[in-house]
Amino acid sequence: MKREQIIQTAERLFARFGSRRVTVEELCREADVSKMTFYKYFANKVELVRTIRDNWEDEGFRKFDEINALEIPFPEKIDLMTQWKVEFAQRINADFIRELVSTDDAVERFKRRYLGNISNAQKKGEIRRDIDPEFLWLVVEKLGELFKEGSWKQVFTDPSQYQQQLRTLIWYGLLMRGEKSHGRS
Repeated sequence: MKREQIIQTAERLFARFGSRRVTVEELCREADVSKMTFYKYFANKVELVRTIRDNWEDEGFRKFDEINALEIPFPEKIDLMTQWKVEFAQRINADFIRELVSTDDAVERFKRRYLGNISNAQKKGEIRRDIDPEFLWLVVEKLGELFKEGSWKQVFTDPSQYQQQLRTLIWYGLLMRGEKSHGRS
């Protein structure tokens, strides 16, 4: 109960201000728990941030699996996934998103999952088979760097516009185009 109270309060504060701007003292005051209670459940704020990141990552993978299991055309799945991602990102301070996705272990877990999803979609014939998933990952990483450094703000006013353009560039560029697709095996 108290642990969940700390997590929920931290999610709310971190989503609004980023984790670096919120102290353990402020968090405990907002959660109405003592620092001793906080340290009973978390060794430090970094561990709490990792817990939140892991929870959100699990939520995202569950949602993507749910969407992927739908019996709808792949472009509709991509639209639903992008819509969920945009709505999720709009709830969270961009600094906190950068803090969450900048850790190596998070990137590696996401990469494995991403590559698996791409390979499965290729096997099903939902996306082009002539694009190497590892190469696609490199492209996605570089596009992610644009987000982290903030240069996307020169073109878009909010992150959802950036996400929608990425969807169009990457996913619709990967889709099969009828029988004339190159590299079909």
